[in-house]
Amino acid sequence: MLSFIINKNDAGKRADKFLLRATDAPASLIYRAFRRKDIKVNKKWIKESYILTEGDELAAYISDEFAKKEKTVSAPAEVDIVYEDENIAVMNKPKGLPSQPDKAHSDALSERFKAYLSKKGEYRPSEENSFSPALCNRLDTNTAGLVIGAKNALALREMNEAIKARRVRKFYLCRTVGTPSPASATINSTISKDRETNRSTVGEGGKEISTTYRVLKSDGDTAIVEIELHTGRSHQIRAQMAAIGHPLVGDGKYGAGPAQGGQELTAYKIAFMTDSGLLRYLAGKEIKIPLQGTDALQRDSIH
Repeated sequence: MLSFIINKNDAGKRADKFLLRATDAPASLIYRAFRRKDIKVNKKWIKESYILTEGDELAAYISDEFAKKEKTVSAPAEVDIVYEDENIAVMNKPKGLPSQPDKAHSDALSERFKAYLSKKGEYRPSEENSFSPALCNRLDTNTAGLVIGAKNALALREMNEAIKARRVRKFYLCRTVGTPSPASATINSTISKDRETNRSTVGEGGKEISTTYRVLKSDGDTAIVEIELHTGRSHQIRAQMAAIGHPLVGDGKYGAGPAQGGQELTAYKIAFMTDSGLLRYLAGKEIKIPLQGTDALQRDSIH
Protein backbone atom coordinates (compact mmCIF):
# COMPACT_ATOMS: atom_id res chain seq x y z
CA MET A 1 0.00 0.00 0.00
CA LEU A 2 1.13 3.55 -0.76
CA SER A 3 0.02 6.34 1.56
CA PHE A 4 0.25 10.12 1.32
CA ILE A 5 -0.56 13.17 3.41
CA ILE A 6 -1.82 15.85 1.05
CA ASN A 7 0.17 19.07 1.40
CA LYS A 8 -0.45 22.61 0.19
CA ASN A 9 0.99 21.98 -3.27
CA ASP A 10 -1.16 18.86 -3.75
CA ALA A 11 -4.43 20.50 -2.68
CA GLY A 12 -6.92 21.23 -5.44
CA LYS A 13 -5.81 18.36 -7.66
CA ARG A 14 -7.98 15.48 -8.82
CA ALA A 15 -7.07 12.24 -7.08
CA ASP A 16 -6.23 10.45 -10.35
CA LYS A 17 -3.98 13.27 -11.58
CA PHE A 18 -2.22 13.30 -8.22
CA LEU A 19 -1.49 9.57 -8.31
CA LEU A 20 -0.20 9.78 -11.88
CA ARG A 21 2.40 12.30 -10.65
CA ALA A 22 3.05 10.92 -7.15
CA THR A 23 3.67 7.30 -8.14
CA ASP A 24 5.40 5.37 -10.91
CA ALA A 25 2.29 3.26 -11.51
CA PRO A 26 0.97 3.17 -15.10
CA ALA A 27 -2.31 4.92 -15.79
CA SER A 28 -4.04 1.62 -16.53
CA LEU A 29 -3.22 0.28 -13.06
CA ILE A 30 -4.31 3.49 -11.31
CA TYR A 31 -7.70 3.62 -13.03
CA ARG A 32 -8.21 -0.10 -12.40
CA ALA A 33 -7.57 0.59 -8.70
CA PHE A 34 -10.28 3.26 -8.71
CA ARG A 35 -12.74 0.86 -10.37
CA ARG A 36 -11.94 -1.80 -7.76
CA LYS A 37 -12.35 0.72 -4.93
CA ASP A 38 -8.70 0.37 -3.96
CA ILE A 39 -8.22 4.11 -3.37
CA LYS A 40 -9.29 5.73 -0.10
CA VAL A 41 -9.16 9.25 1.32
CA ASN A 42 -9.63 9.56 5.07
CA LYS A 43 -10.64 5.87 5.11
CA LYS A 44 -13.47 6.34 2.59
CA TRP A 45 -13.55 5.07 -0.98
CA ILE A 46 -13.31 7.82 -3.56
CA LYS A 47 -13.72 8.28 -7.31
CA GLU A 48 -10.92 9.49 -9.58
CA SER A 49 -12.57 12.94 -9.81
CA TYR A 50 -12.29 13.58 -6.04
CA ILE A 51 -10.60 16.94 -5.37
CA LEU A 52 -7.91 16.67 -2.74
CA THR A 53 -7.76 18.98 0.29
CA GLU A 54 -4.70 19.87 2.36
CA GLY A 55 -4.41 17.39 5.24
CA ASP A 56 -6.25 14.55 3.47
CA GLU A 57 -4.83 11.06 4.08
CA LEU A 58 -4.79 9.14 0.81
CA ALA A 59 -4.24 5.38 0.74
CA ALA A 60 -3.66 3.58 -2.56
CA TYR A 61 -3.84 -0.21 -2.36
CA ILE A 62 -1.28 -0.86 -5.07
CA SER A 63 2.13 -2.51 -4.89
CA ASP A 64 4.97 -0.69 -3.10
CA GLU A 65 7.10 -1.28 -6.20
CA PHE A 66 5.30 1.69 -7.76
CA ALA A 67 6.47 4.11 -5.07
CA LYS A 68 8.01 7.18 -6.68
CA LYS A 69 11.77 7.14 -6.67
CA GLU A 70 13.24 9.82 -4.42
CA LYS A 71 13.74 13.10 -6.26
CA THR A 72 17.22 14.52 -6.47
CA VAL A 73 18.49 17.89 -7.65
CA SER A 74 21.84 17.69 -9.42
CA ALA A 75 21.86 20.65 -11.82
CA PRO A 76 24.03 23.74 -11.19
CA ALA A 77 22.25 26.30 -9.01
CA GLU A 78 23.21 29.04 -11.44
CA VAL A 79 20.38 31.33 -12.52
CA ASP A 80 20.32 35.05 -13.32
CA ILE A 81 17.44 36.34 -11.20
CA VAL A 82 15.85 39.57 -12.46
CA TYR A 83 12.85 39.54 -10.08
CA GLU A 84 11.79 37.27 -7.22
CA ASP A 85 9.11 37.04 -4.55
CA GLU A 86 7.59 34.24 -2.46
CA ASN A 87 5.61 32.83 -5.40
CA ILE A 88 7.55 33.40 -8.62
CA ALA A 89 11.00 34.20 -9.99
CA VAL A 90 11.75 35.84 -13.33
CA MET A 91 15.06 34.63 -14.76
CA ASN A 92 17.25 35.81 -17.62
CA LYS A 93 17.98 32.67 -19.66
CA PRO A 94 21.26 32.82 -21.57
CA LYS A 95 21.46 31.91 -25.24
CA GLY A 96 22.47 28.28 -25.69
CA LEU A 97 20.74 26.94 -22.55
CA PRO A 98 17.54 24.94 -23.19
CA SER A 99 14.43 25.85 -21.21
CA GLN A 100 13.68 22.16 -20.58
CA PRO A 101 15.91 19.08 -20.67
CA ASP A 102 15.66 16.79 -23.69
CA LYS A 103 17.50 13.81 -25.16
CA ALA A 104 20.44 15.98 -26.17
CA HIS A 105 20.58 18.22 -23.08
CA SER A 106 20.33 17.28 -19.40
CA ASP A 107 21.28 20.78 -18.25
CA ALA A 108 18.35 23.19 -18.63
CA LEU A 109 16.92 26.31 -17.01
CA SER A 110 14.07 24.34 -15.42
CA GLU A 111 16.57 22.10 -13.62
CA ARG A 112 18.75 25.02 -12.54
CA PHE A 113 15.65 26.73 -11.15
CA LYS A 114 14.90 23.70 -8.97
CA ALA A 115 18.53 23.55 -7.83
CA TYR A 116 18.50 27.26 -7.00
CA LEU A 117 15.38 26.91 -4.83
CA SER A 118 16.71 23.73 -3.23
CA LYS A 119 19.93 25.50 -2.27
CA LYS A 120 17.89 28.31 -0.71
CA GLY A 121 15.77 25.81 1.22
CA GLU A 122 12.56 26.84 -0.57
CA TYR A 123 12.20 23.52 -2.37
CA ARG A 124 12.62 20.24 -0.48
CA PRO A 125 12.08 17.38 -2.95
CA SER A 126 11.72 14.77 -0.23
CA GLU A 127 8.74 16.66 1.24
CA GLU A 128 6.80 16.93 -2.02
CA ASN A 129 4.46 14.21 -3.27
CA SER A 130 3.71 15.44 -6.77
CA PHE A 131 4.88 19.04 -7.21
CA SER A 132 8.18 20.48 -8.34
CA PRO A 133 8.91 24.12 -9.28
CA ALA A 134 8.33 24.70 -12.98
CA LEU A 135 8.65 27.21 -15.79
CA CYS A 136 5.52 29.03 -16.95
CA ASN A 137 6.89 29.98 -20.38
CA ARG A 138 9.68 28.67 -22.57
CA LEU A 139 12.20 30.09 -25.00
CA ASP A 140 14.08 28.38 -27.82
CA THR A 141 17.59 27.25 -26.88
CA ASN A 142 19.20 30.03 -28.95
CA THR A 143 16.79 32.72 -27.73
CA ALA A 144 17.88 34.63 -24.63
CA GLY A 145 15.71 36.44 -22.15
CA LEU A 146 13.05 36.42 -19.47
CA VAL A 147 11.40 33.22 -18.28
CA ILE A 148 8.91 33.01 -15.41
CA GLY A 149 9.29 30.23 -12.85
CA ALA A 150 6.62 29.28 -10.29
CA LYS A 151 7.64 28.22 -6.78
CA ASN A 152 4.36 26.63 -5.71
CA ALA A 153 1.42 24.85 -7.32
CA LEU A 154 -1.10 27.69 -6.96
CA ALA A 155 1.30 30.23 -8.48
CA LEU A 156 2.00 27.83 -11.36
CA ARG A 157 -1.70 27.29 -12.02
CA GLU A 158 -2.57 31.00 -11.86
CA MET A 159 0.38 32.12 -13.99
CA ASN A 160 -0.35 29.51 -16.66
CA GLU A 161 -3.99 30.66 -16.73
CA ALA A 162 -2.92 34.33 -16.97
CA ILE A 163 -0.59 33.58 -19.89
CA LYS A 164 -3.29 31.58 -21.67
CA ALA A 165 -5.77 34.45 -21.15
CA ARG A 166 -3.18 36.95 -22.49
CA ARG A 167 -2.94 38.80 -19.18
CA VAL A 168 0.86 38.60 -19.38
CA ARG A 169 2.35 40.78 -22.13
CA LYS A 170 5.65 39.53 -23.59
CA PHE A 171 8.03 41.81 -25.48
CA TYR A 172 11.10 40.86 -27.51
CA LEU A 173 13.95 42.63 -29.26
CA CYS A 174 15.34 41.22 -32.48
CA ARG A 175 17.70 42.22 -35.27
CA THR A 176 16.21 41.71 -38.72
CA VAL A 177 17.75 41.49 -42.17
CA GLY A 178 16.61 44.73 -43.82
CA THR A 179 14.04 47.11 -42.34
CA PRO A 180 10.37 46.11 -42.10
CA SER A 181 7.91 48.50 -43.72
CA PRO A 182 5.70 50.06 -42.48
CA ALA A 183 7.65 50.98 -39.34
CA SER A 184 5.02 49.36 -37.13
CA ALA A 185 2.21 46.91 -37.78
CA THR A 186 0.23 44.00 -36.35
CA ILE A 187 0.50 40.82 -38.41
CA ASN A 188 -2.27 38.23 -38.16
CA SER A 189 -1.86 34.86 -39.83
CA THR A 190 -1.78 31.12 -39.19
CA ILE A 191 1.11 28.80 -38.42
CA SER A 192 1.70 25.06 -38.57
CA LYS A 193 4.69 23.04 -37.43
CA ASP A 194 6.42 20.03 -38.94
CA ARG A 195 7.70 18.18 -35.88
CA GLU A 196 10.10 16.03 -37.92
CA THR A 197 12.00 19.07 -39.22
CA ASN A 198 11.19 21.29 -36.22
CA ARG A 199 10.20 24.03 -38.65
CA SER A 200 7.08 26.21 -38.65
CA THR A 201 5.28 27.46 -41.75
CA VAL A 202 3.22 30.66 -41.84
CA GLY A 203 0.04 31.09 -43.89
CA GLU A 204 -0.73 27.48 -44.79
CA GLY A 205 -3.37 26.62 -42.22
CA GLY A 206 -2.78 25.60 -38.63
CA LYS A 207 -3.25 27.79 -35.56
CA GLU A 208 -3.95 31.52 -35.54
CA ILE A 209 -1.07 33.84 -34.61
CA SER A 210 -0.82 37.56 -33.95
CA THR A 211 2.35 39.66 -33.63
CA THR A 212 2.93 43.42 -33.33
CA TYR A 213 6.30 44.83 -34.38
CA ARG A 214 7.85 48.30 -34.13
CA VAL A 215 11.13 49.37 -35.74
CA LEU A 216 13.34 51.08 -33.15
CA LYS A 217 16.53 51.63 -35.18
CA SER A 218 17.81 50.91 -38.67
CA ASP A 219 21.12 51.23 -40.47
CA GLY A 220 19.63 50.17 -43.79
CA ASP A 221 21.09 46.67 -43.83
CA THR A 222 19.59 45.59 -40.51
CA ALA A 223 17.07 46.91 -38.01
CA ILE A 224 16.41 46.51 -34.30
CA VAL A 225 12.75 45.71 -33.89
CA GLU A 226 10.57 45.44 -30.77
CA ILE A 227 7.98 42.69 -30.97
CA GLU A 228 4.98 41.93 -28.79
CA LEU A 229 3.54 38.46 -28.99
CA HIS A 230 -0.23 38.20 -28.70
CA THR A 231 -0.09 34.43 -29.18
CA GLY A 232 2.72 32.09 -28.23
CA ARG A 233 3.27 29.49 -30.94
CA SER A 234 6.52 27.64 -31.58
CA HIS A 235 9.00 29.74 -33.62
CA GLN A 236 6.30 32.38 -34.10
CA ILE A 237 8.57 35.44 -34.27
CA ARG A 238 11.23 33.76 -36.39
CA ALA A 239 8.79 32.32 -38.92
CA GLN A 240 6.53 35.36 -39.11
CA MET A 241 9.30 37.89 -39.63
CA ALA A 242 10.80 35.65 -42.32
CA ALA A 243 7.38 35.41 -43.96
CA ILE A 244 7.28 39.22 -44.43
CA GLY A 245 10.77 39.18 -45.94
CA HIS A 246 12.81 40.14 -42.87
CA PRO A 247 14.24 37.05 -41.15
CA LEU A 248 16.27 37.42 -37.99
CA VAL A 249 20.00 37.90 -38.32
CA GLY A 250 21.77 34.61 -37.54
CA ASP A 251 18.67 32.45 -38.04
CA GLY A 252 19.72 29.86 -40.60
CA LYS A 253 16.51 27.83 -40.20
CA TYR A 254 14.31 30.61 -41.60
CA GLY A 255 16.39 31.93 -44.45
CA ALA A 256 18.92 34.41 -43.07
CA GLY A 257 21.98 32.51 -44.27
CA PRO A 258 24.22 30.31 -42.13
CA ALA A 259 23.61 30.58 -38.39
CA GLN A 260 26.42 32.28 -36.50
CA GLY A 261 25.63 31.77 -32.85
CA GLY A 262 21.89 31.58 -33.44
CA GLN A 263 19.17 34.12 -34.09
CA GLU A 264 19.48 37.60 -32.57
CA LEU A 265 16.38 37.50 -30.42
CA THR A 266 15.85 38.41 -26.76
CA ALA A 267 12.73 38.29 -24.58
CA TYR A 268 13.51 41.52 -22.78
CA LYS A 269 10.30 42.69 -21.06
CA ILE A 270 7.23 41.24 -19.33
CA ALA A 271 4.19 43.24 -18.18
CA PHE A 272 1.55 41.72 -15.88
CA MET A 273 -2.16 42.45 -16.03
CA THR A 274 -3.16 39.81 -13.46
CA ASP A 275 -5.74 41.42 -11.17
CA SER A 276 -7.12 38.60 -9.03
CA GLY A 277 -6.08 35.58 -7.00
CA LEU A 278 -2.75 34.88 -5.36
CA LEU A 279 -0.79 36.87 -7.96
CA ARG A 280 -2.98 39.99 -8.01
CA TYR A 281 -0.13 42.03 -6.48
CA LEU A 282 1.67 41.75 -9.84
CA ALA A 283 -0.99 43.85 -11.64
CA GLY A 284 0.68 46.73 -13.48
CA LYS A 285 4.19 45.45 -12.78
CA GLU A 286 6.72 45.58 -15.61
CA ILE A 287 9.97 43.61 -15.52
CA LYS A 288 12.90 44.24 -17.85
CA ILE A 289 16.37 42.81 -18.24
CA PRO A 290 18.60 45.40 -16.48
CA LEU A 291 20.46 47.70 -18.87
CA GLN A 292 23.75 46.73 -17.25
CA GLY A 293 23.11 43.19 -18.49
CA THR A 294 25.09 41.63 -21.30
CA ASP A 295 22.44 41.65 -24.02
CA ALA A 296 23.75 43.56 -27.05
CA LEU A 297 20.31 43.98 -28.60
CA GLN A 298 18.98 45.88 -25.61
CA ARG A 299 22.06 48.09 -25.43
CA ASP A 300 22.00 48.78 -29.16
CA SER A 301 18.31 49.67 -29.07
CA ILE A 302 18.94 52.74 -26.89
CA HIS A 303 22.25 53.93 -28.34
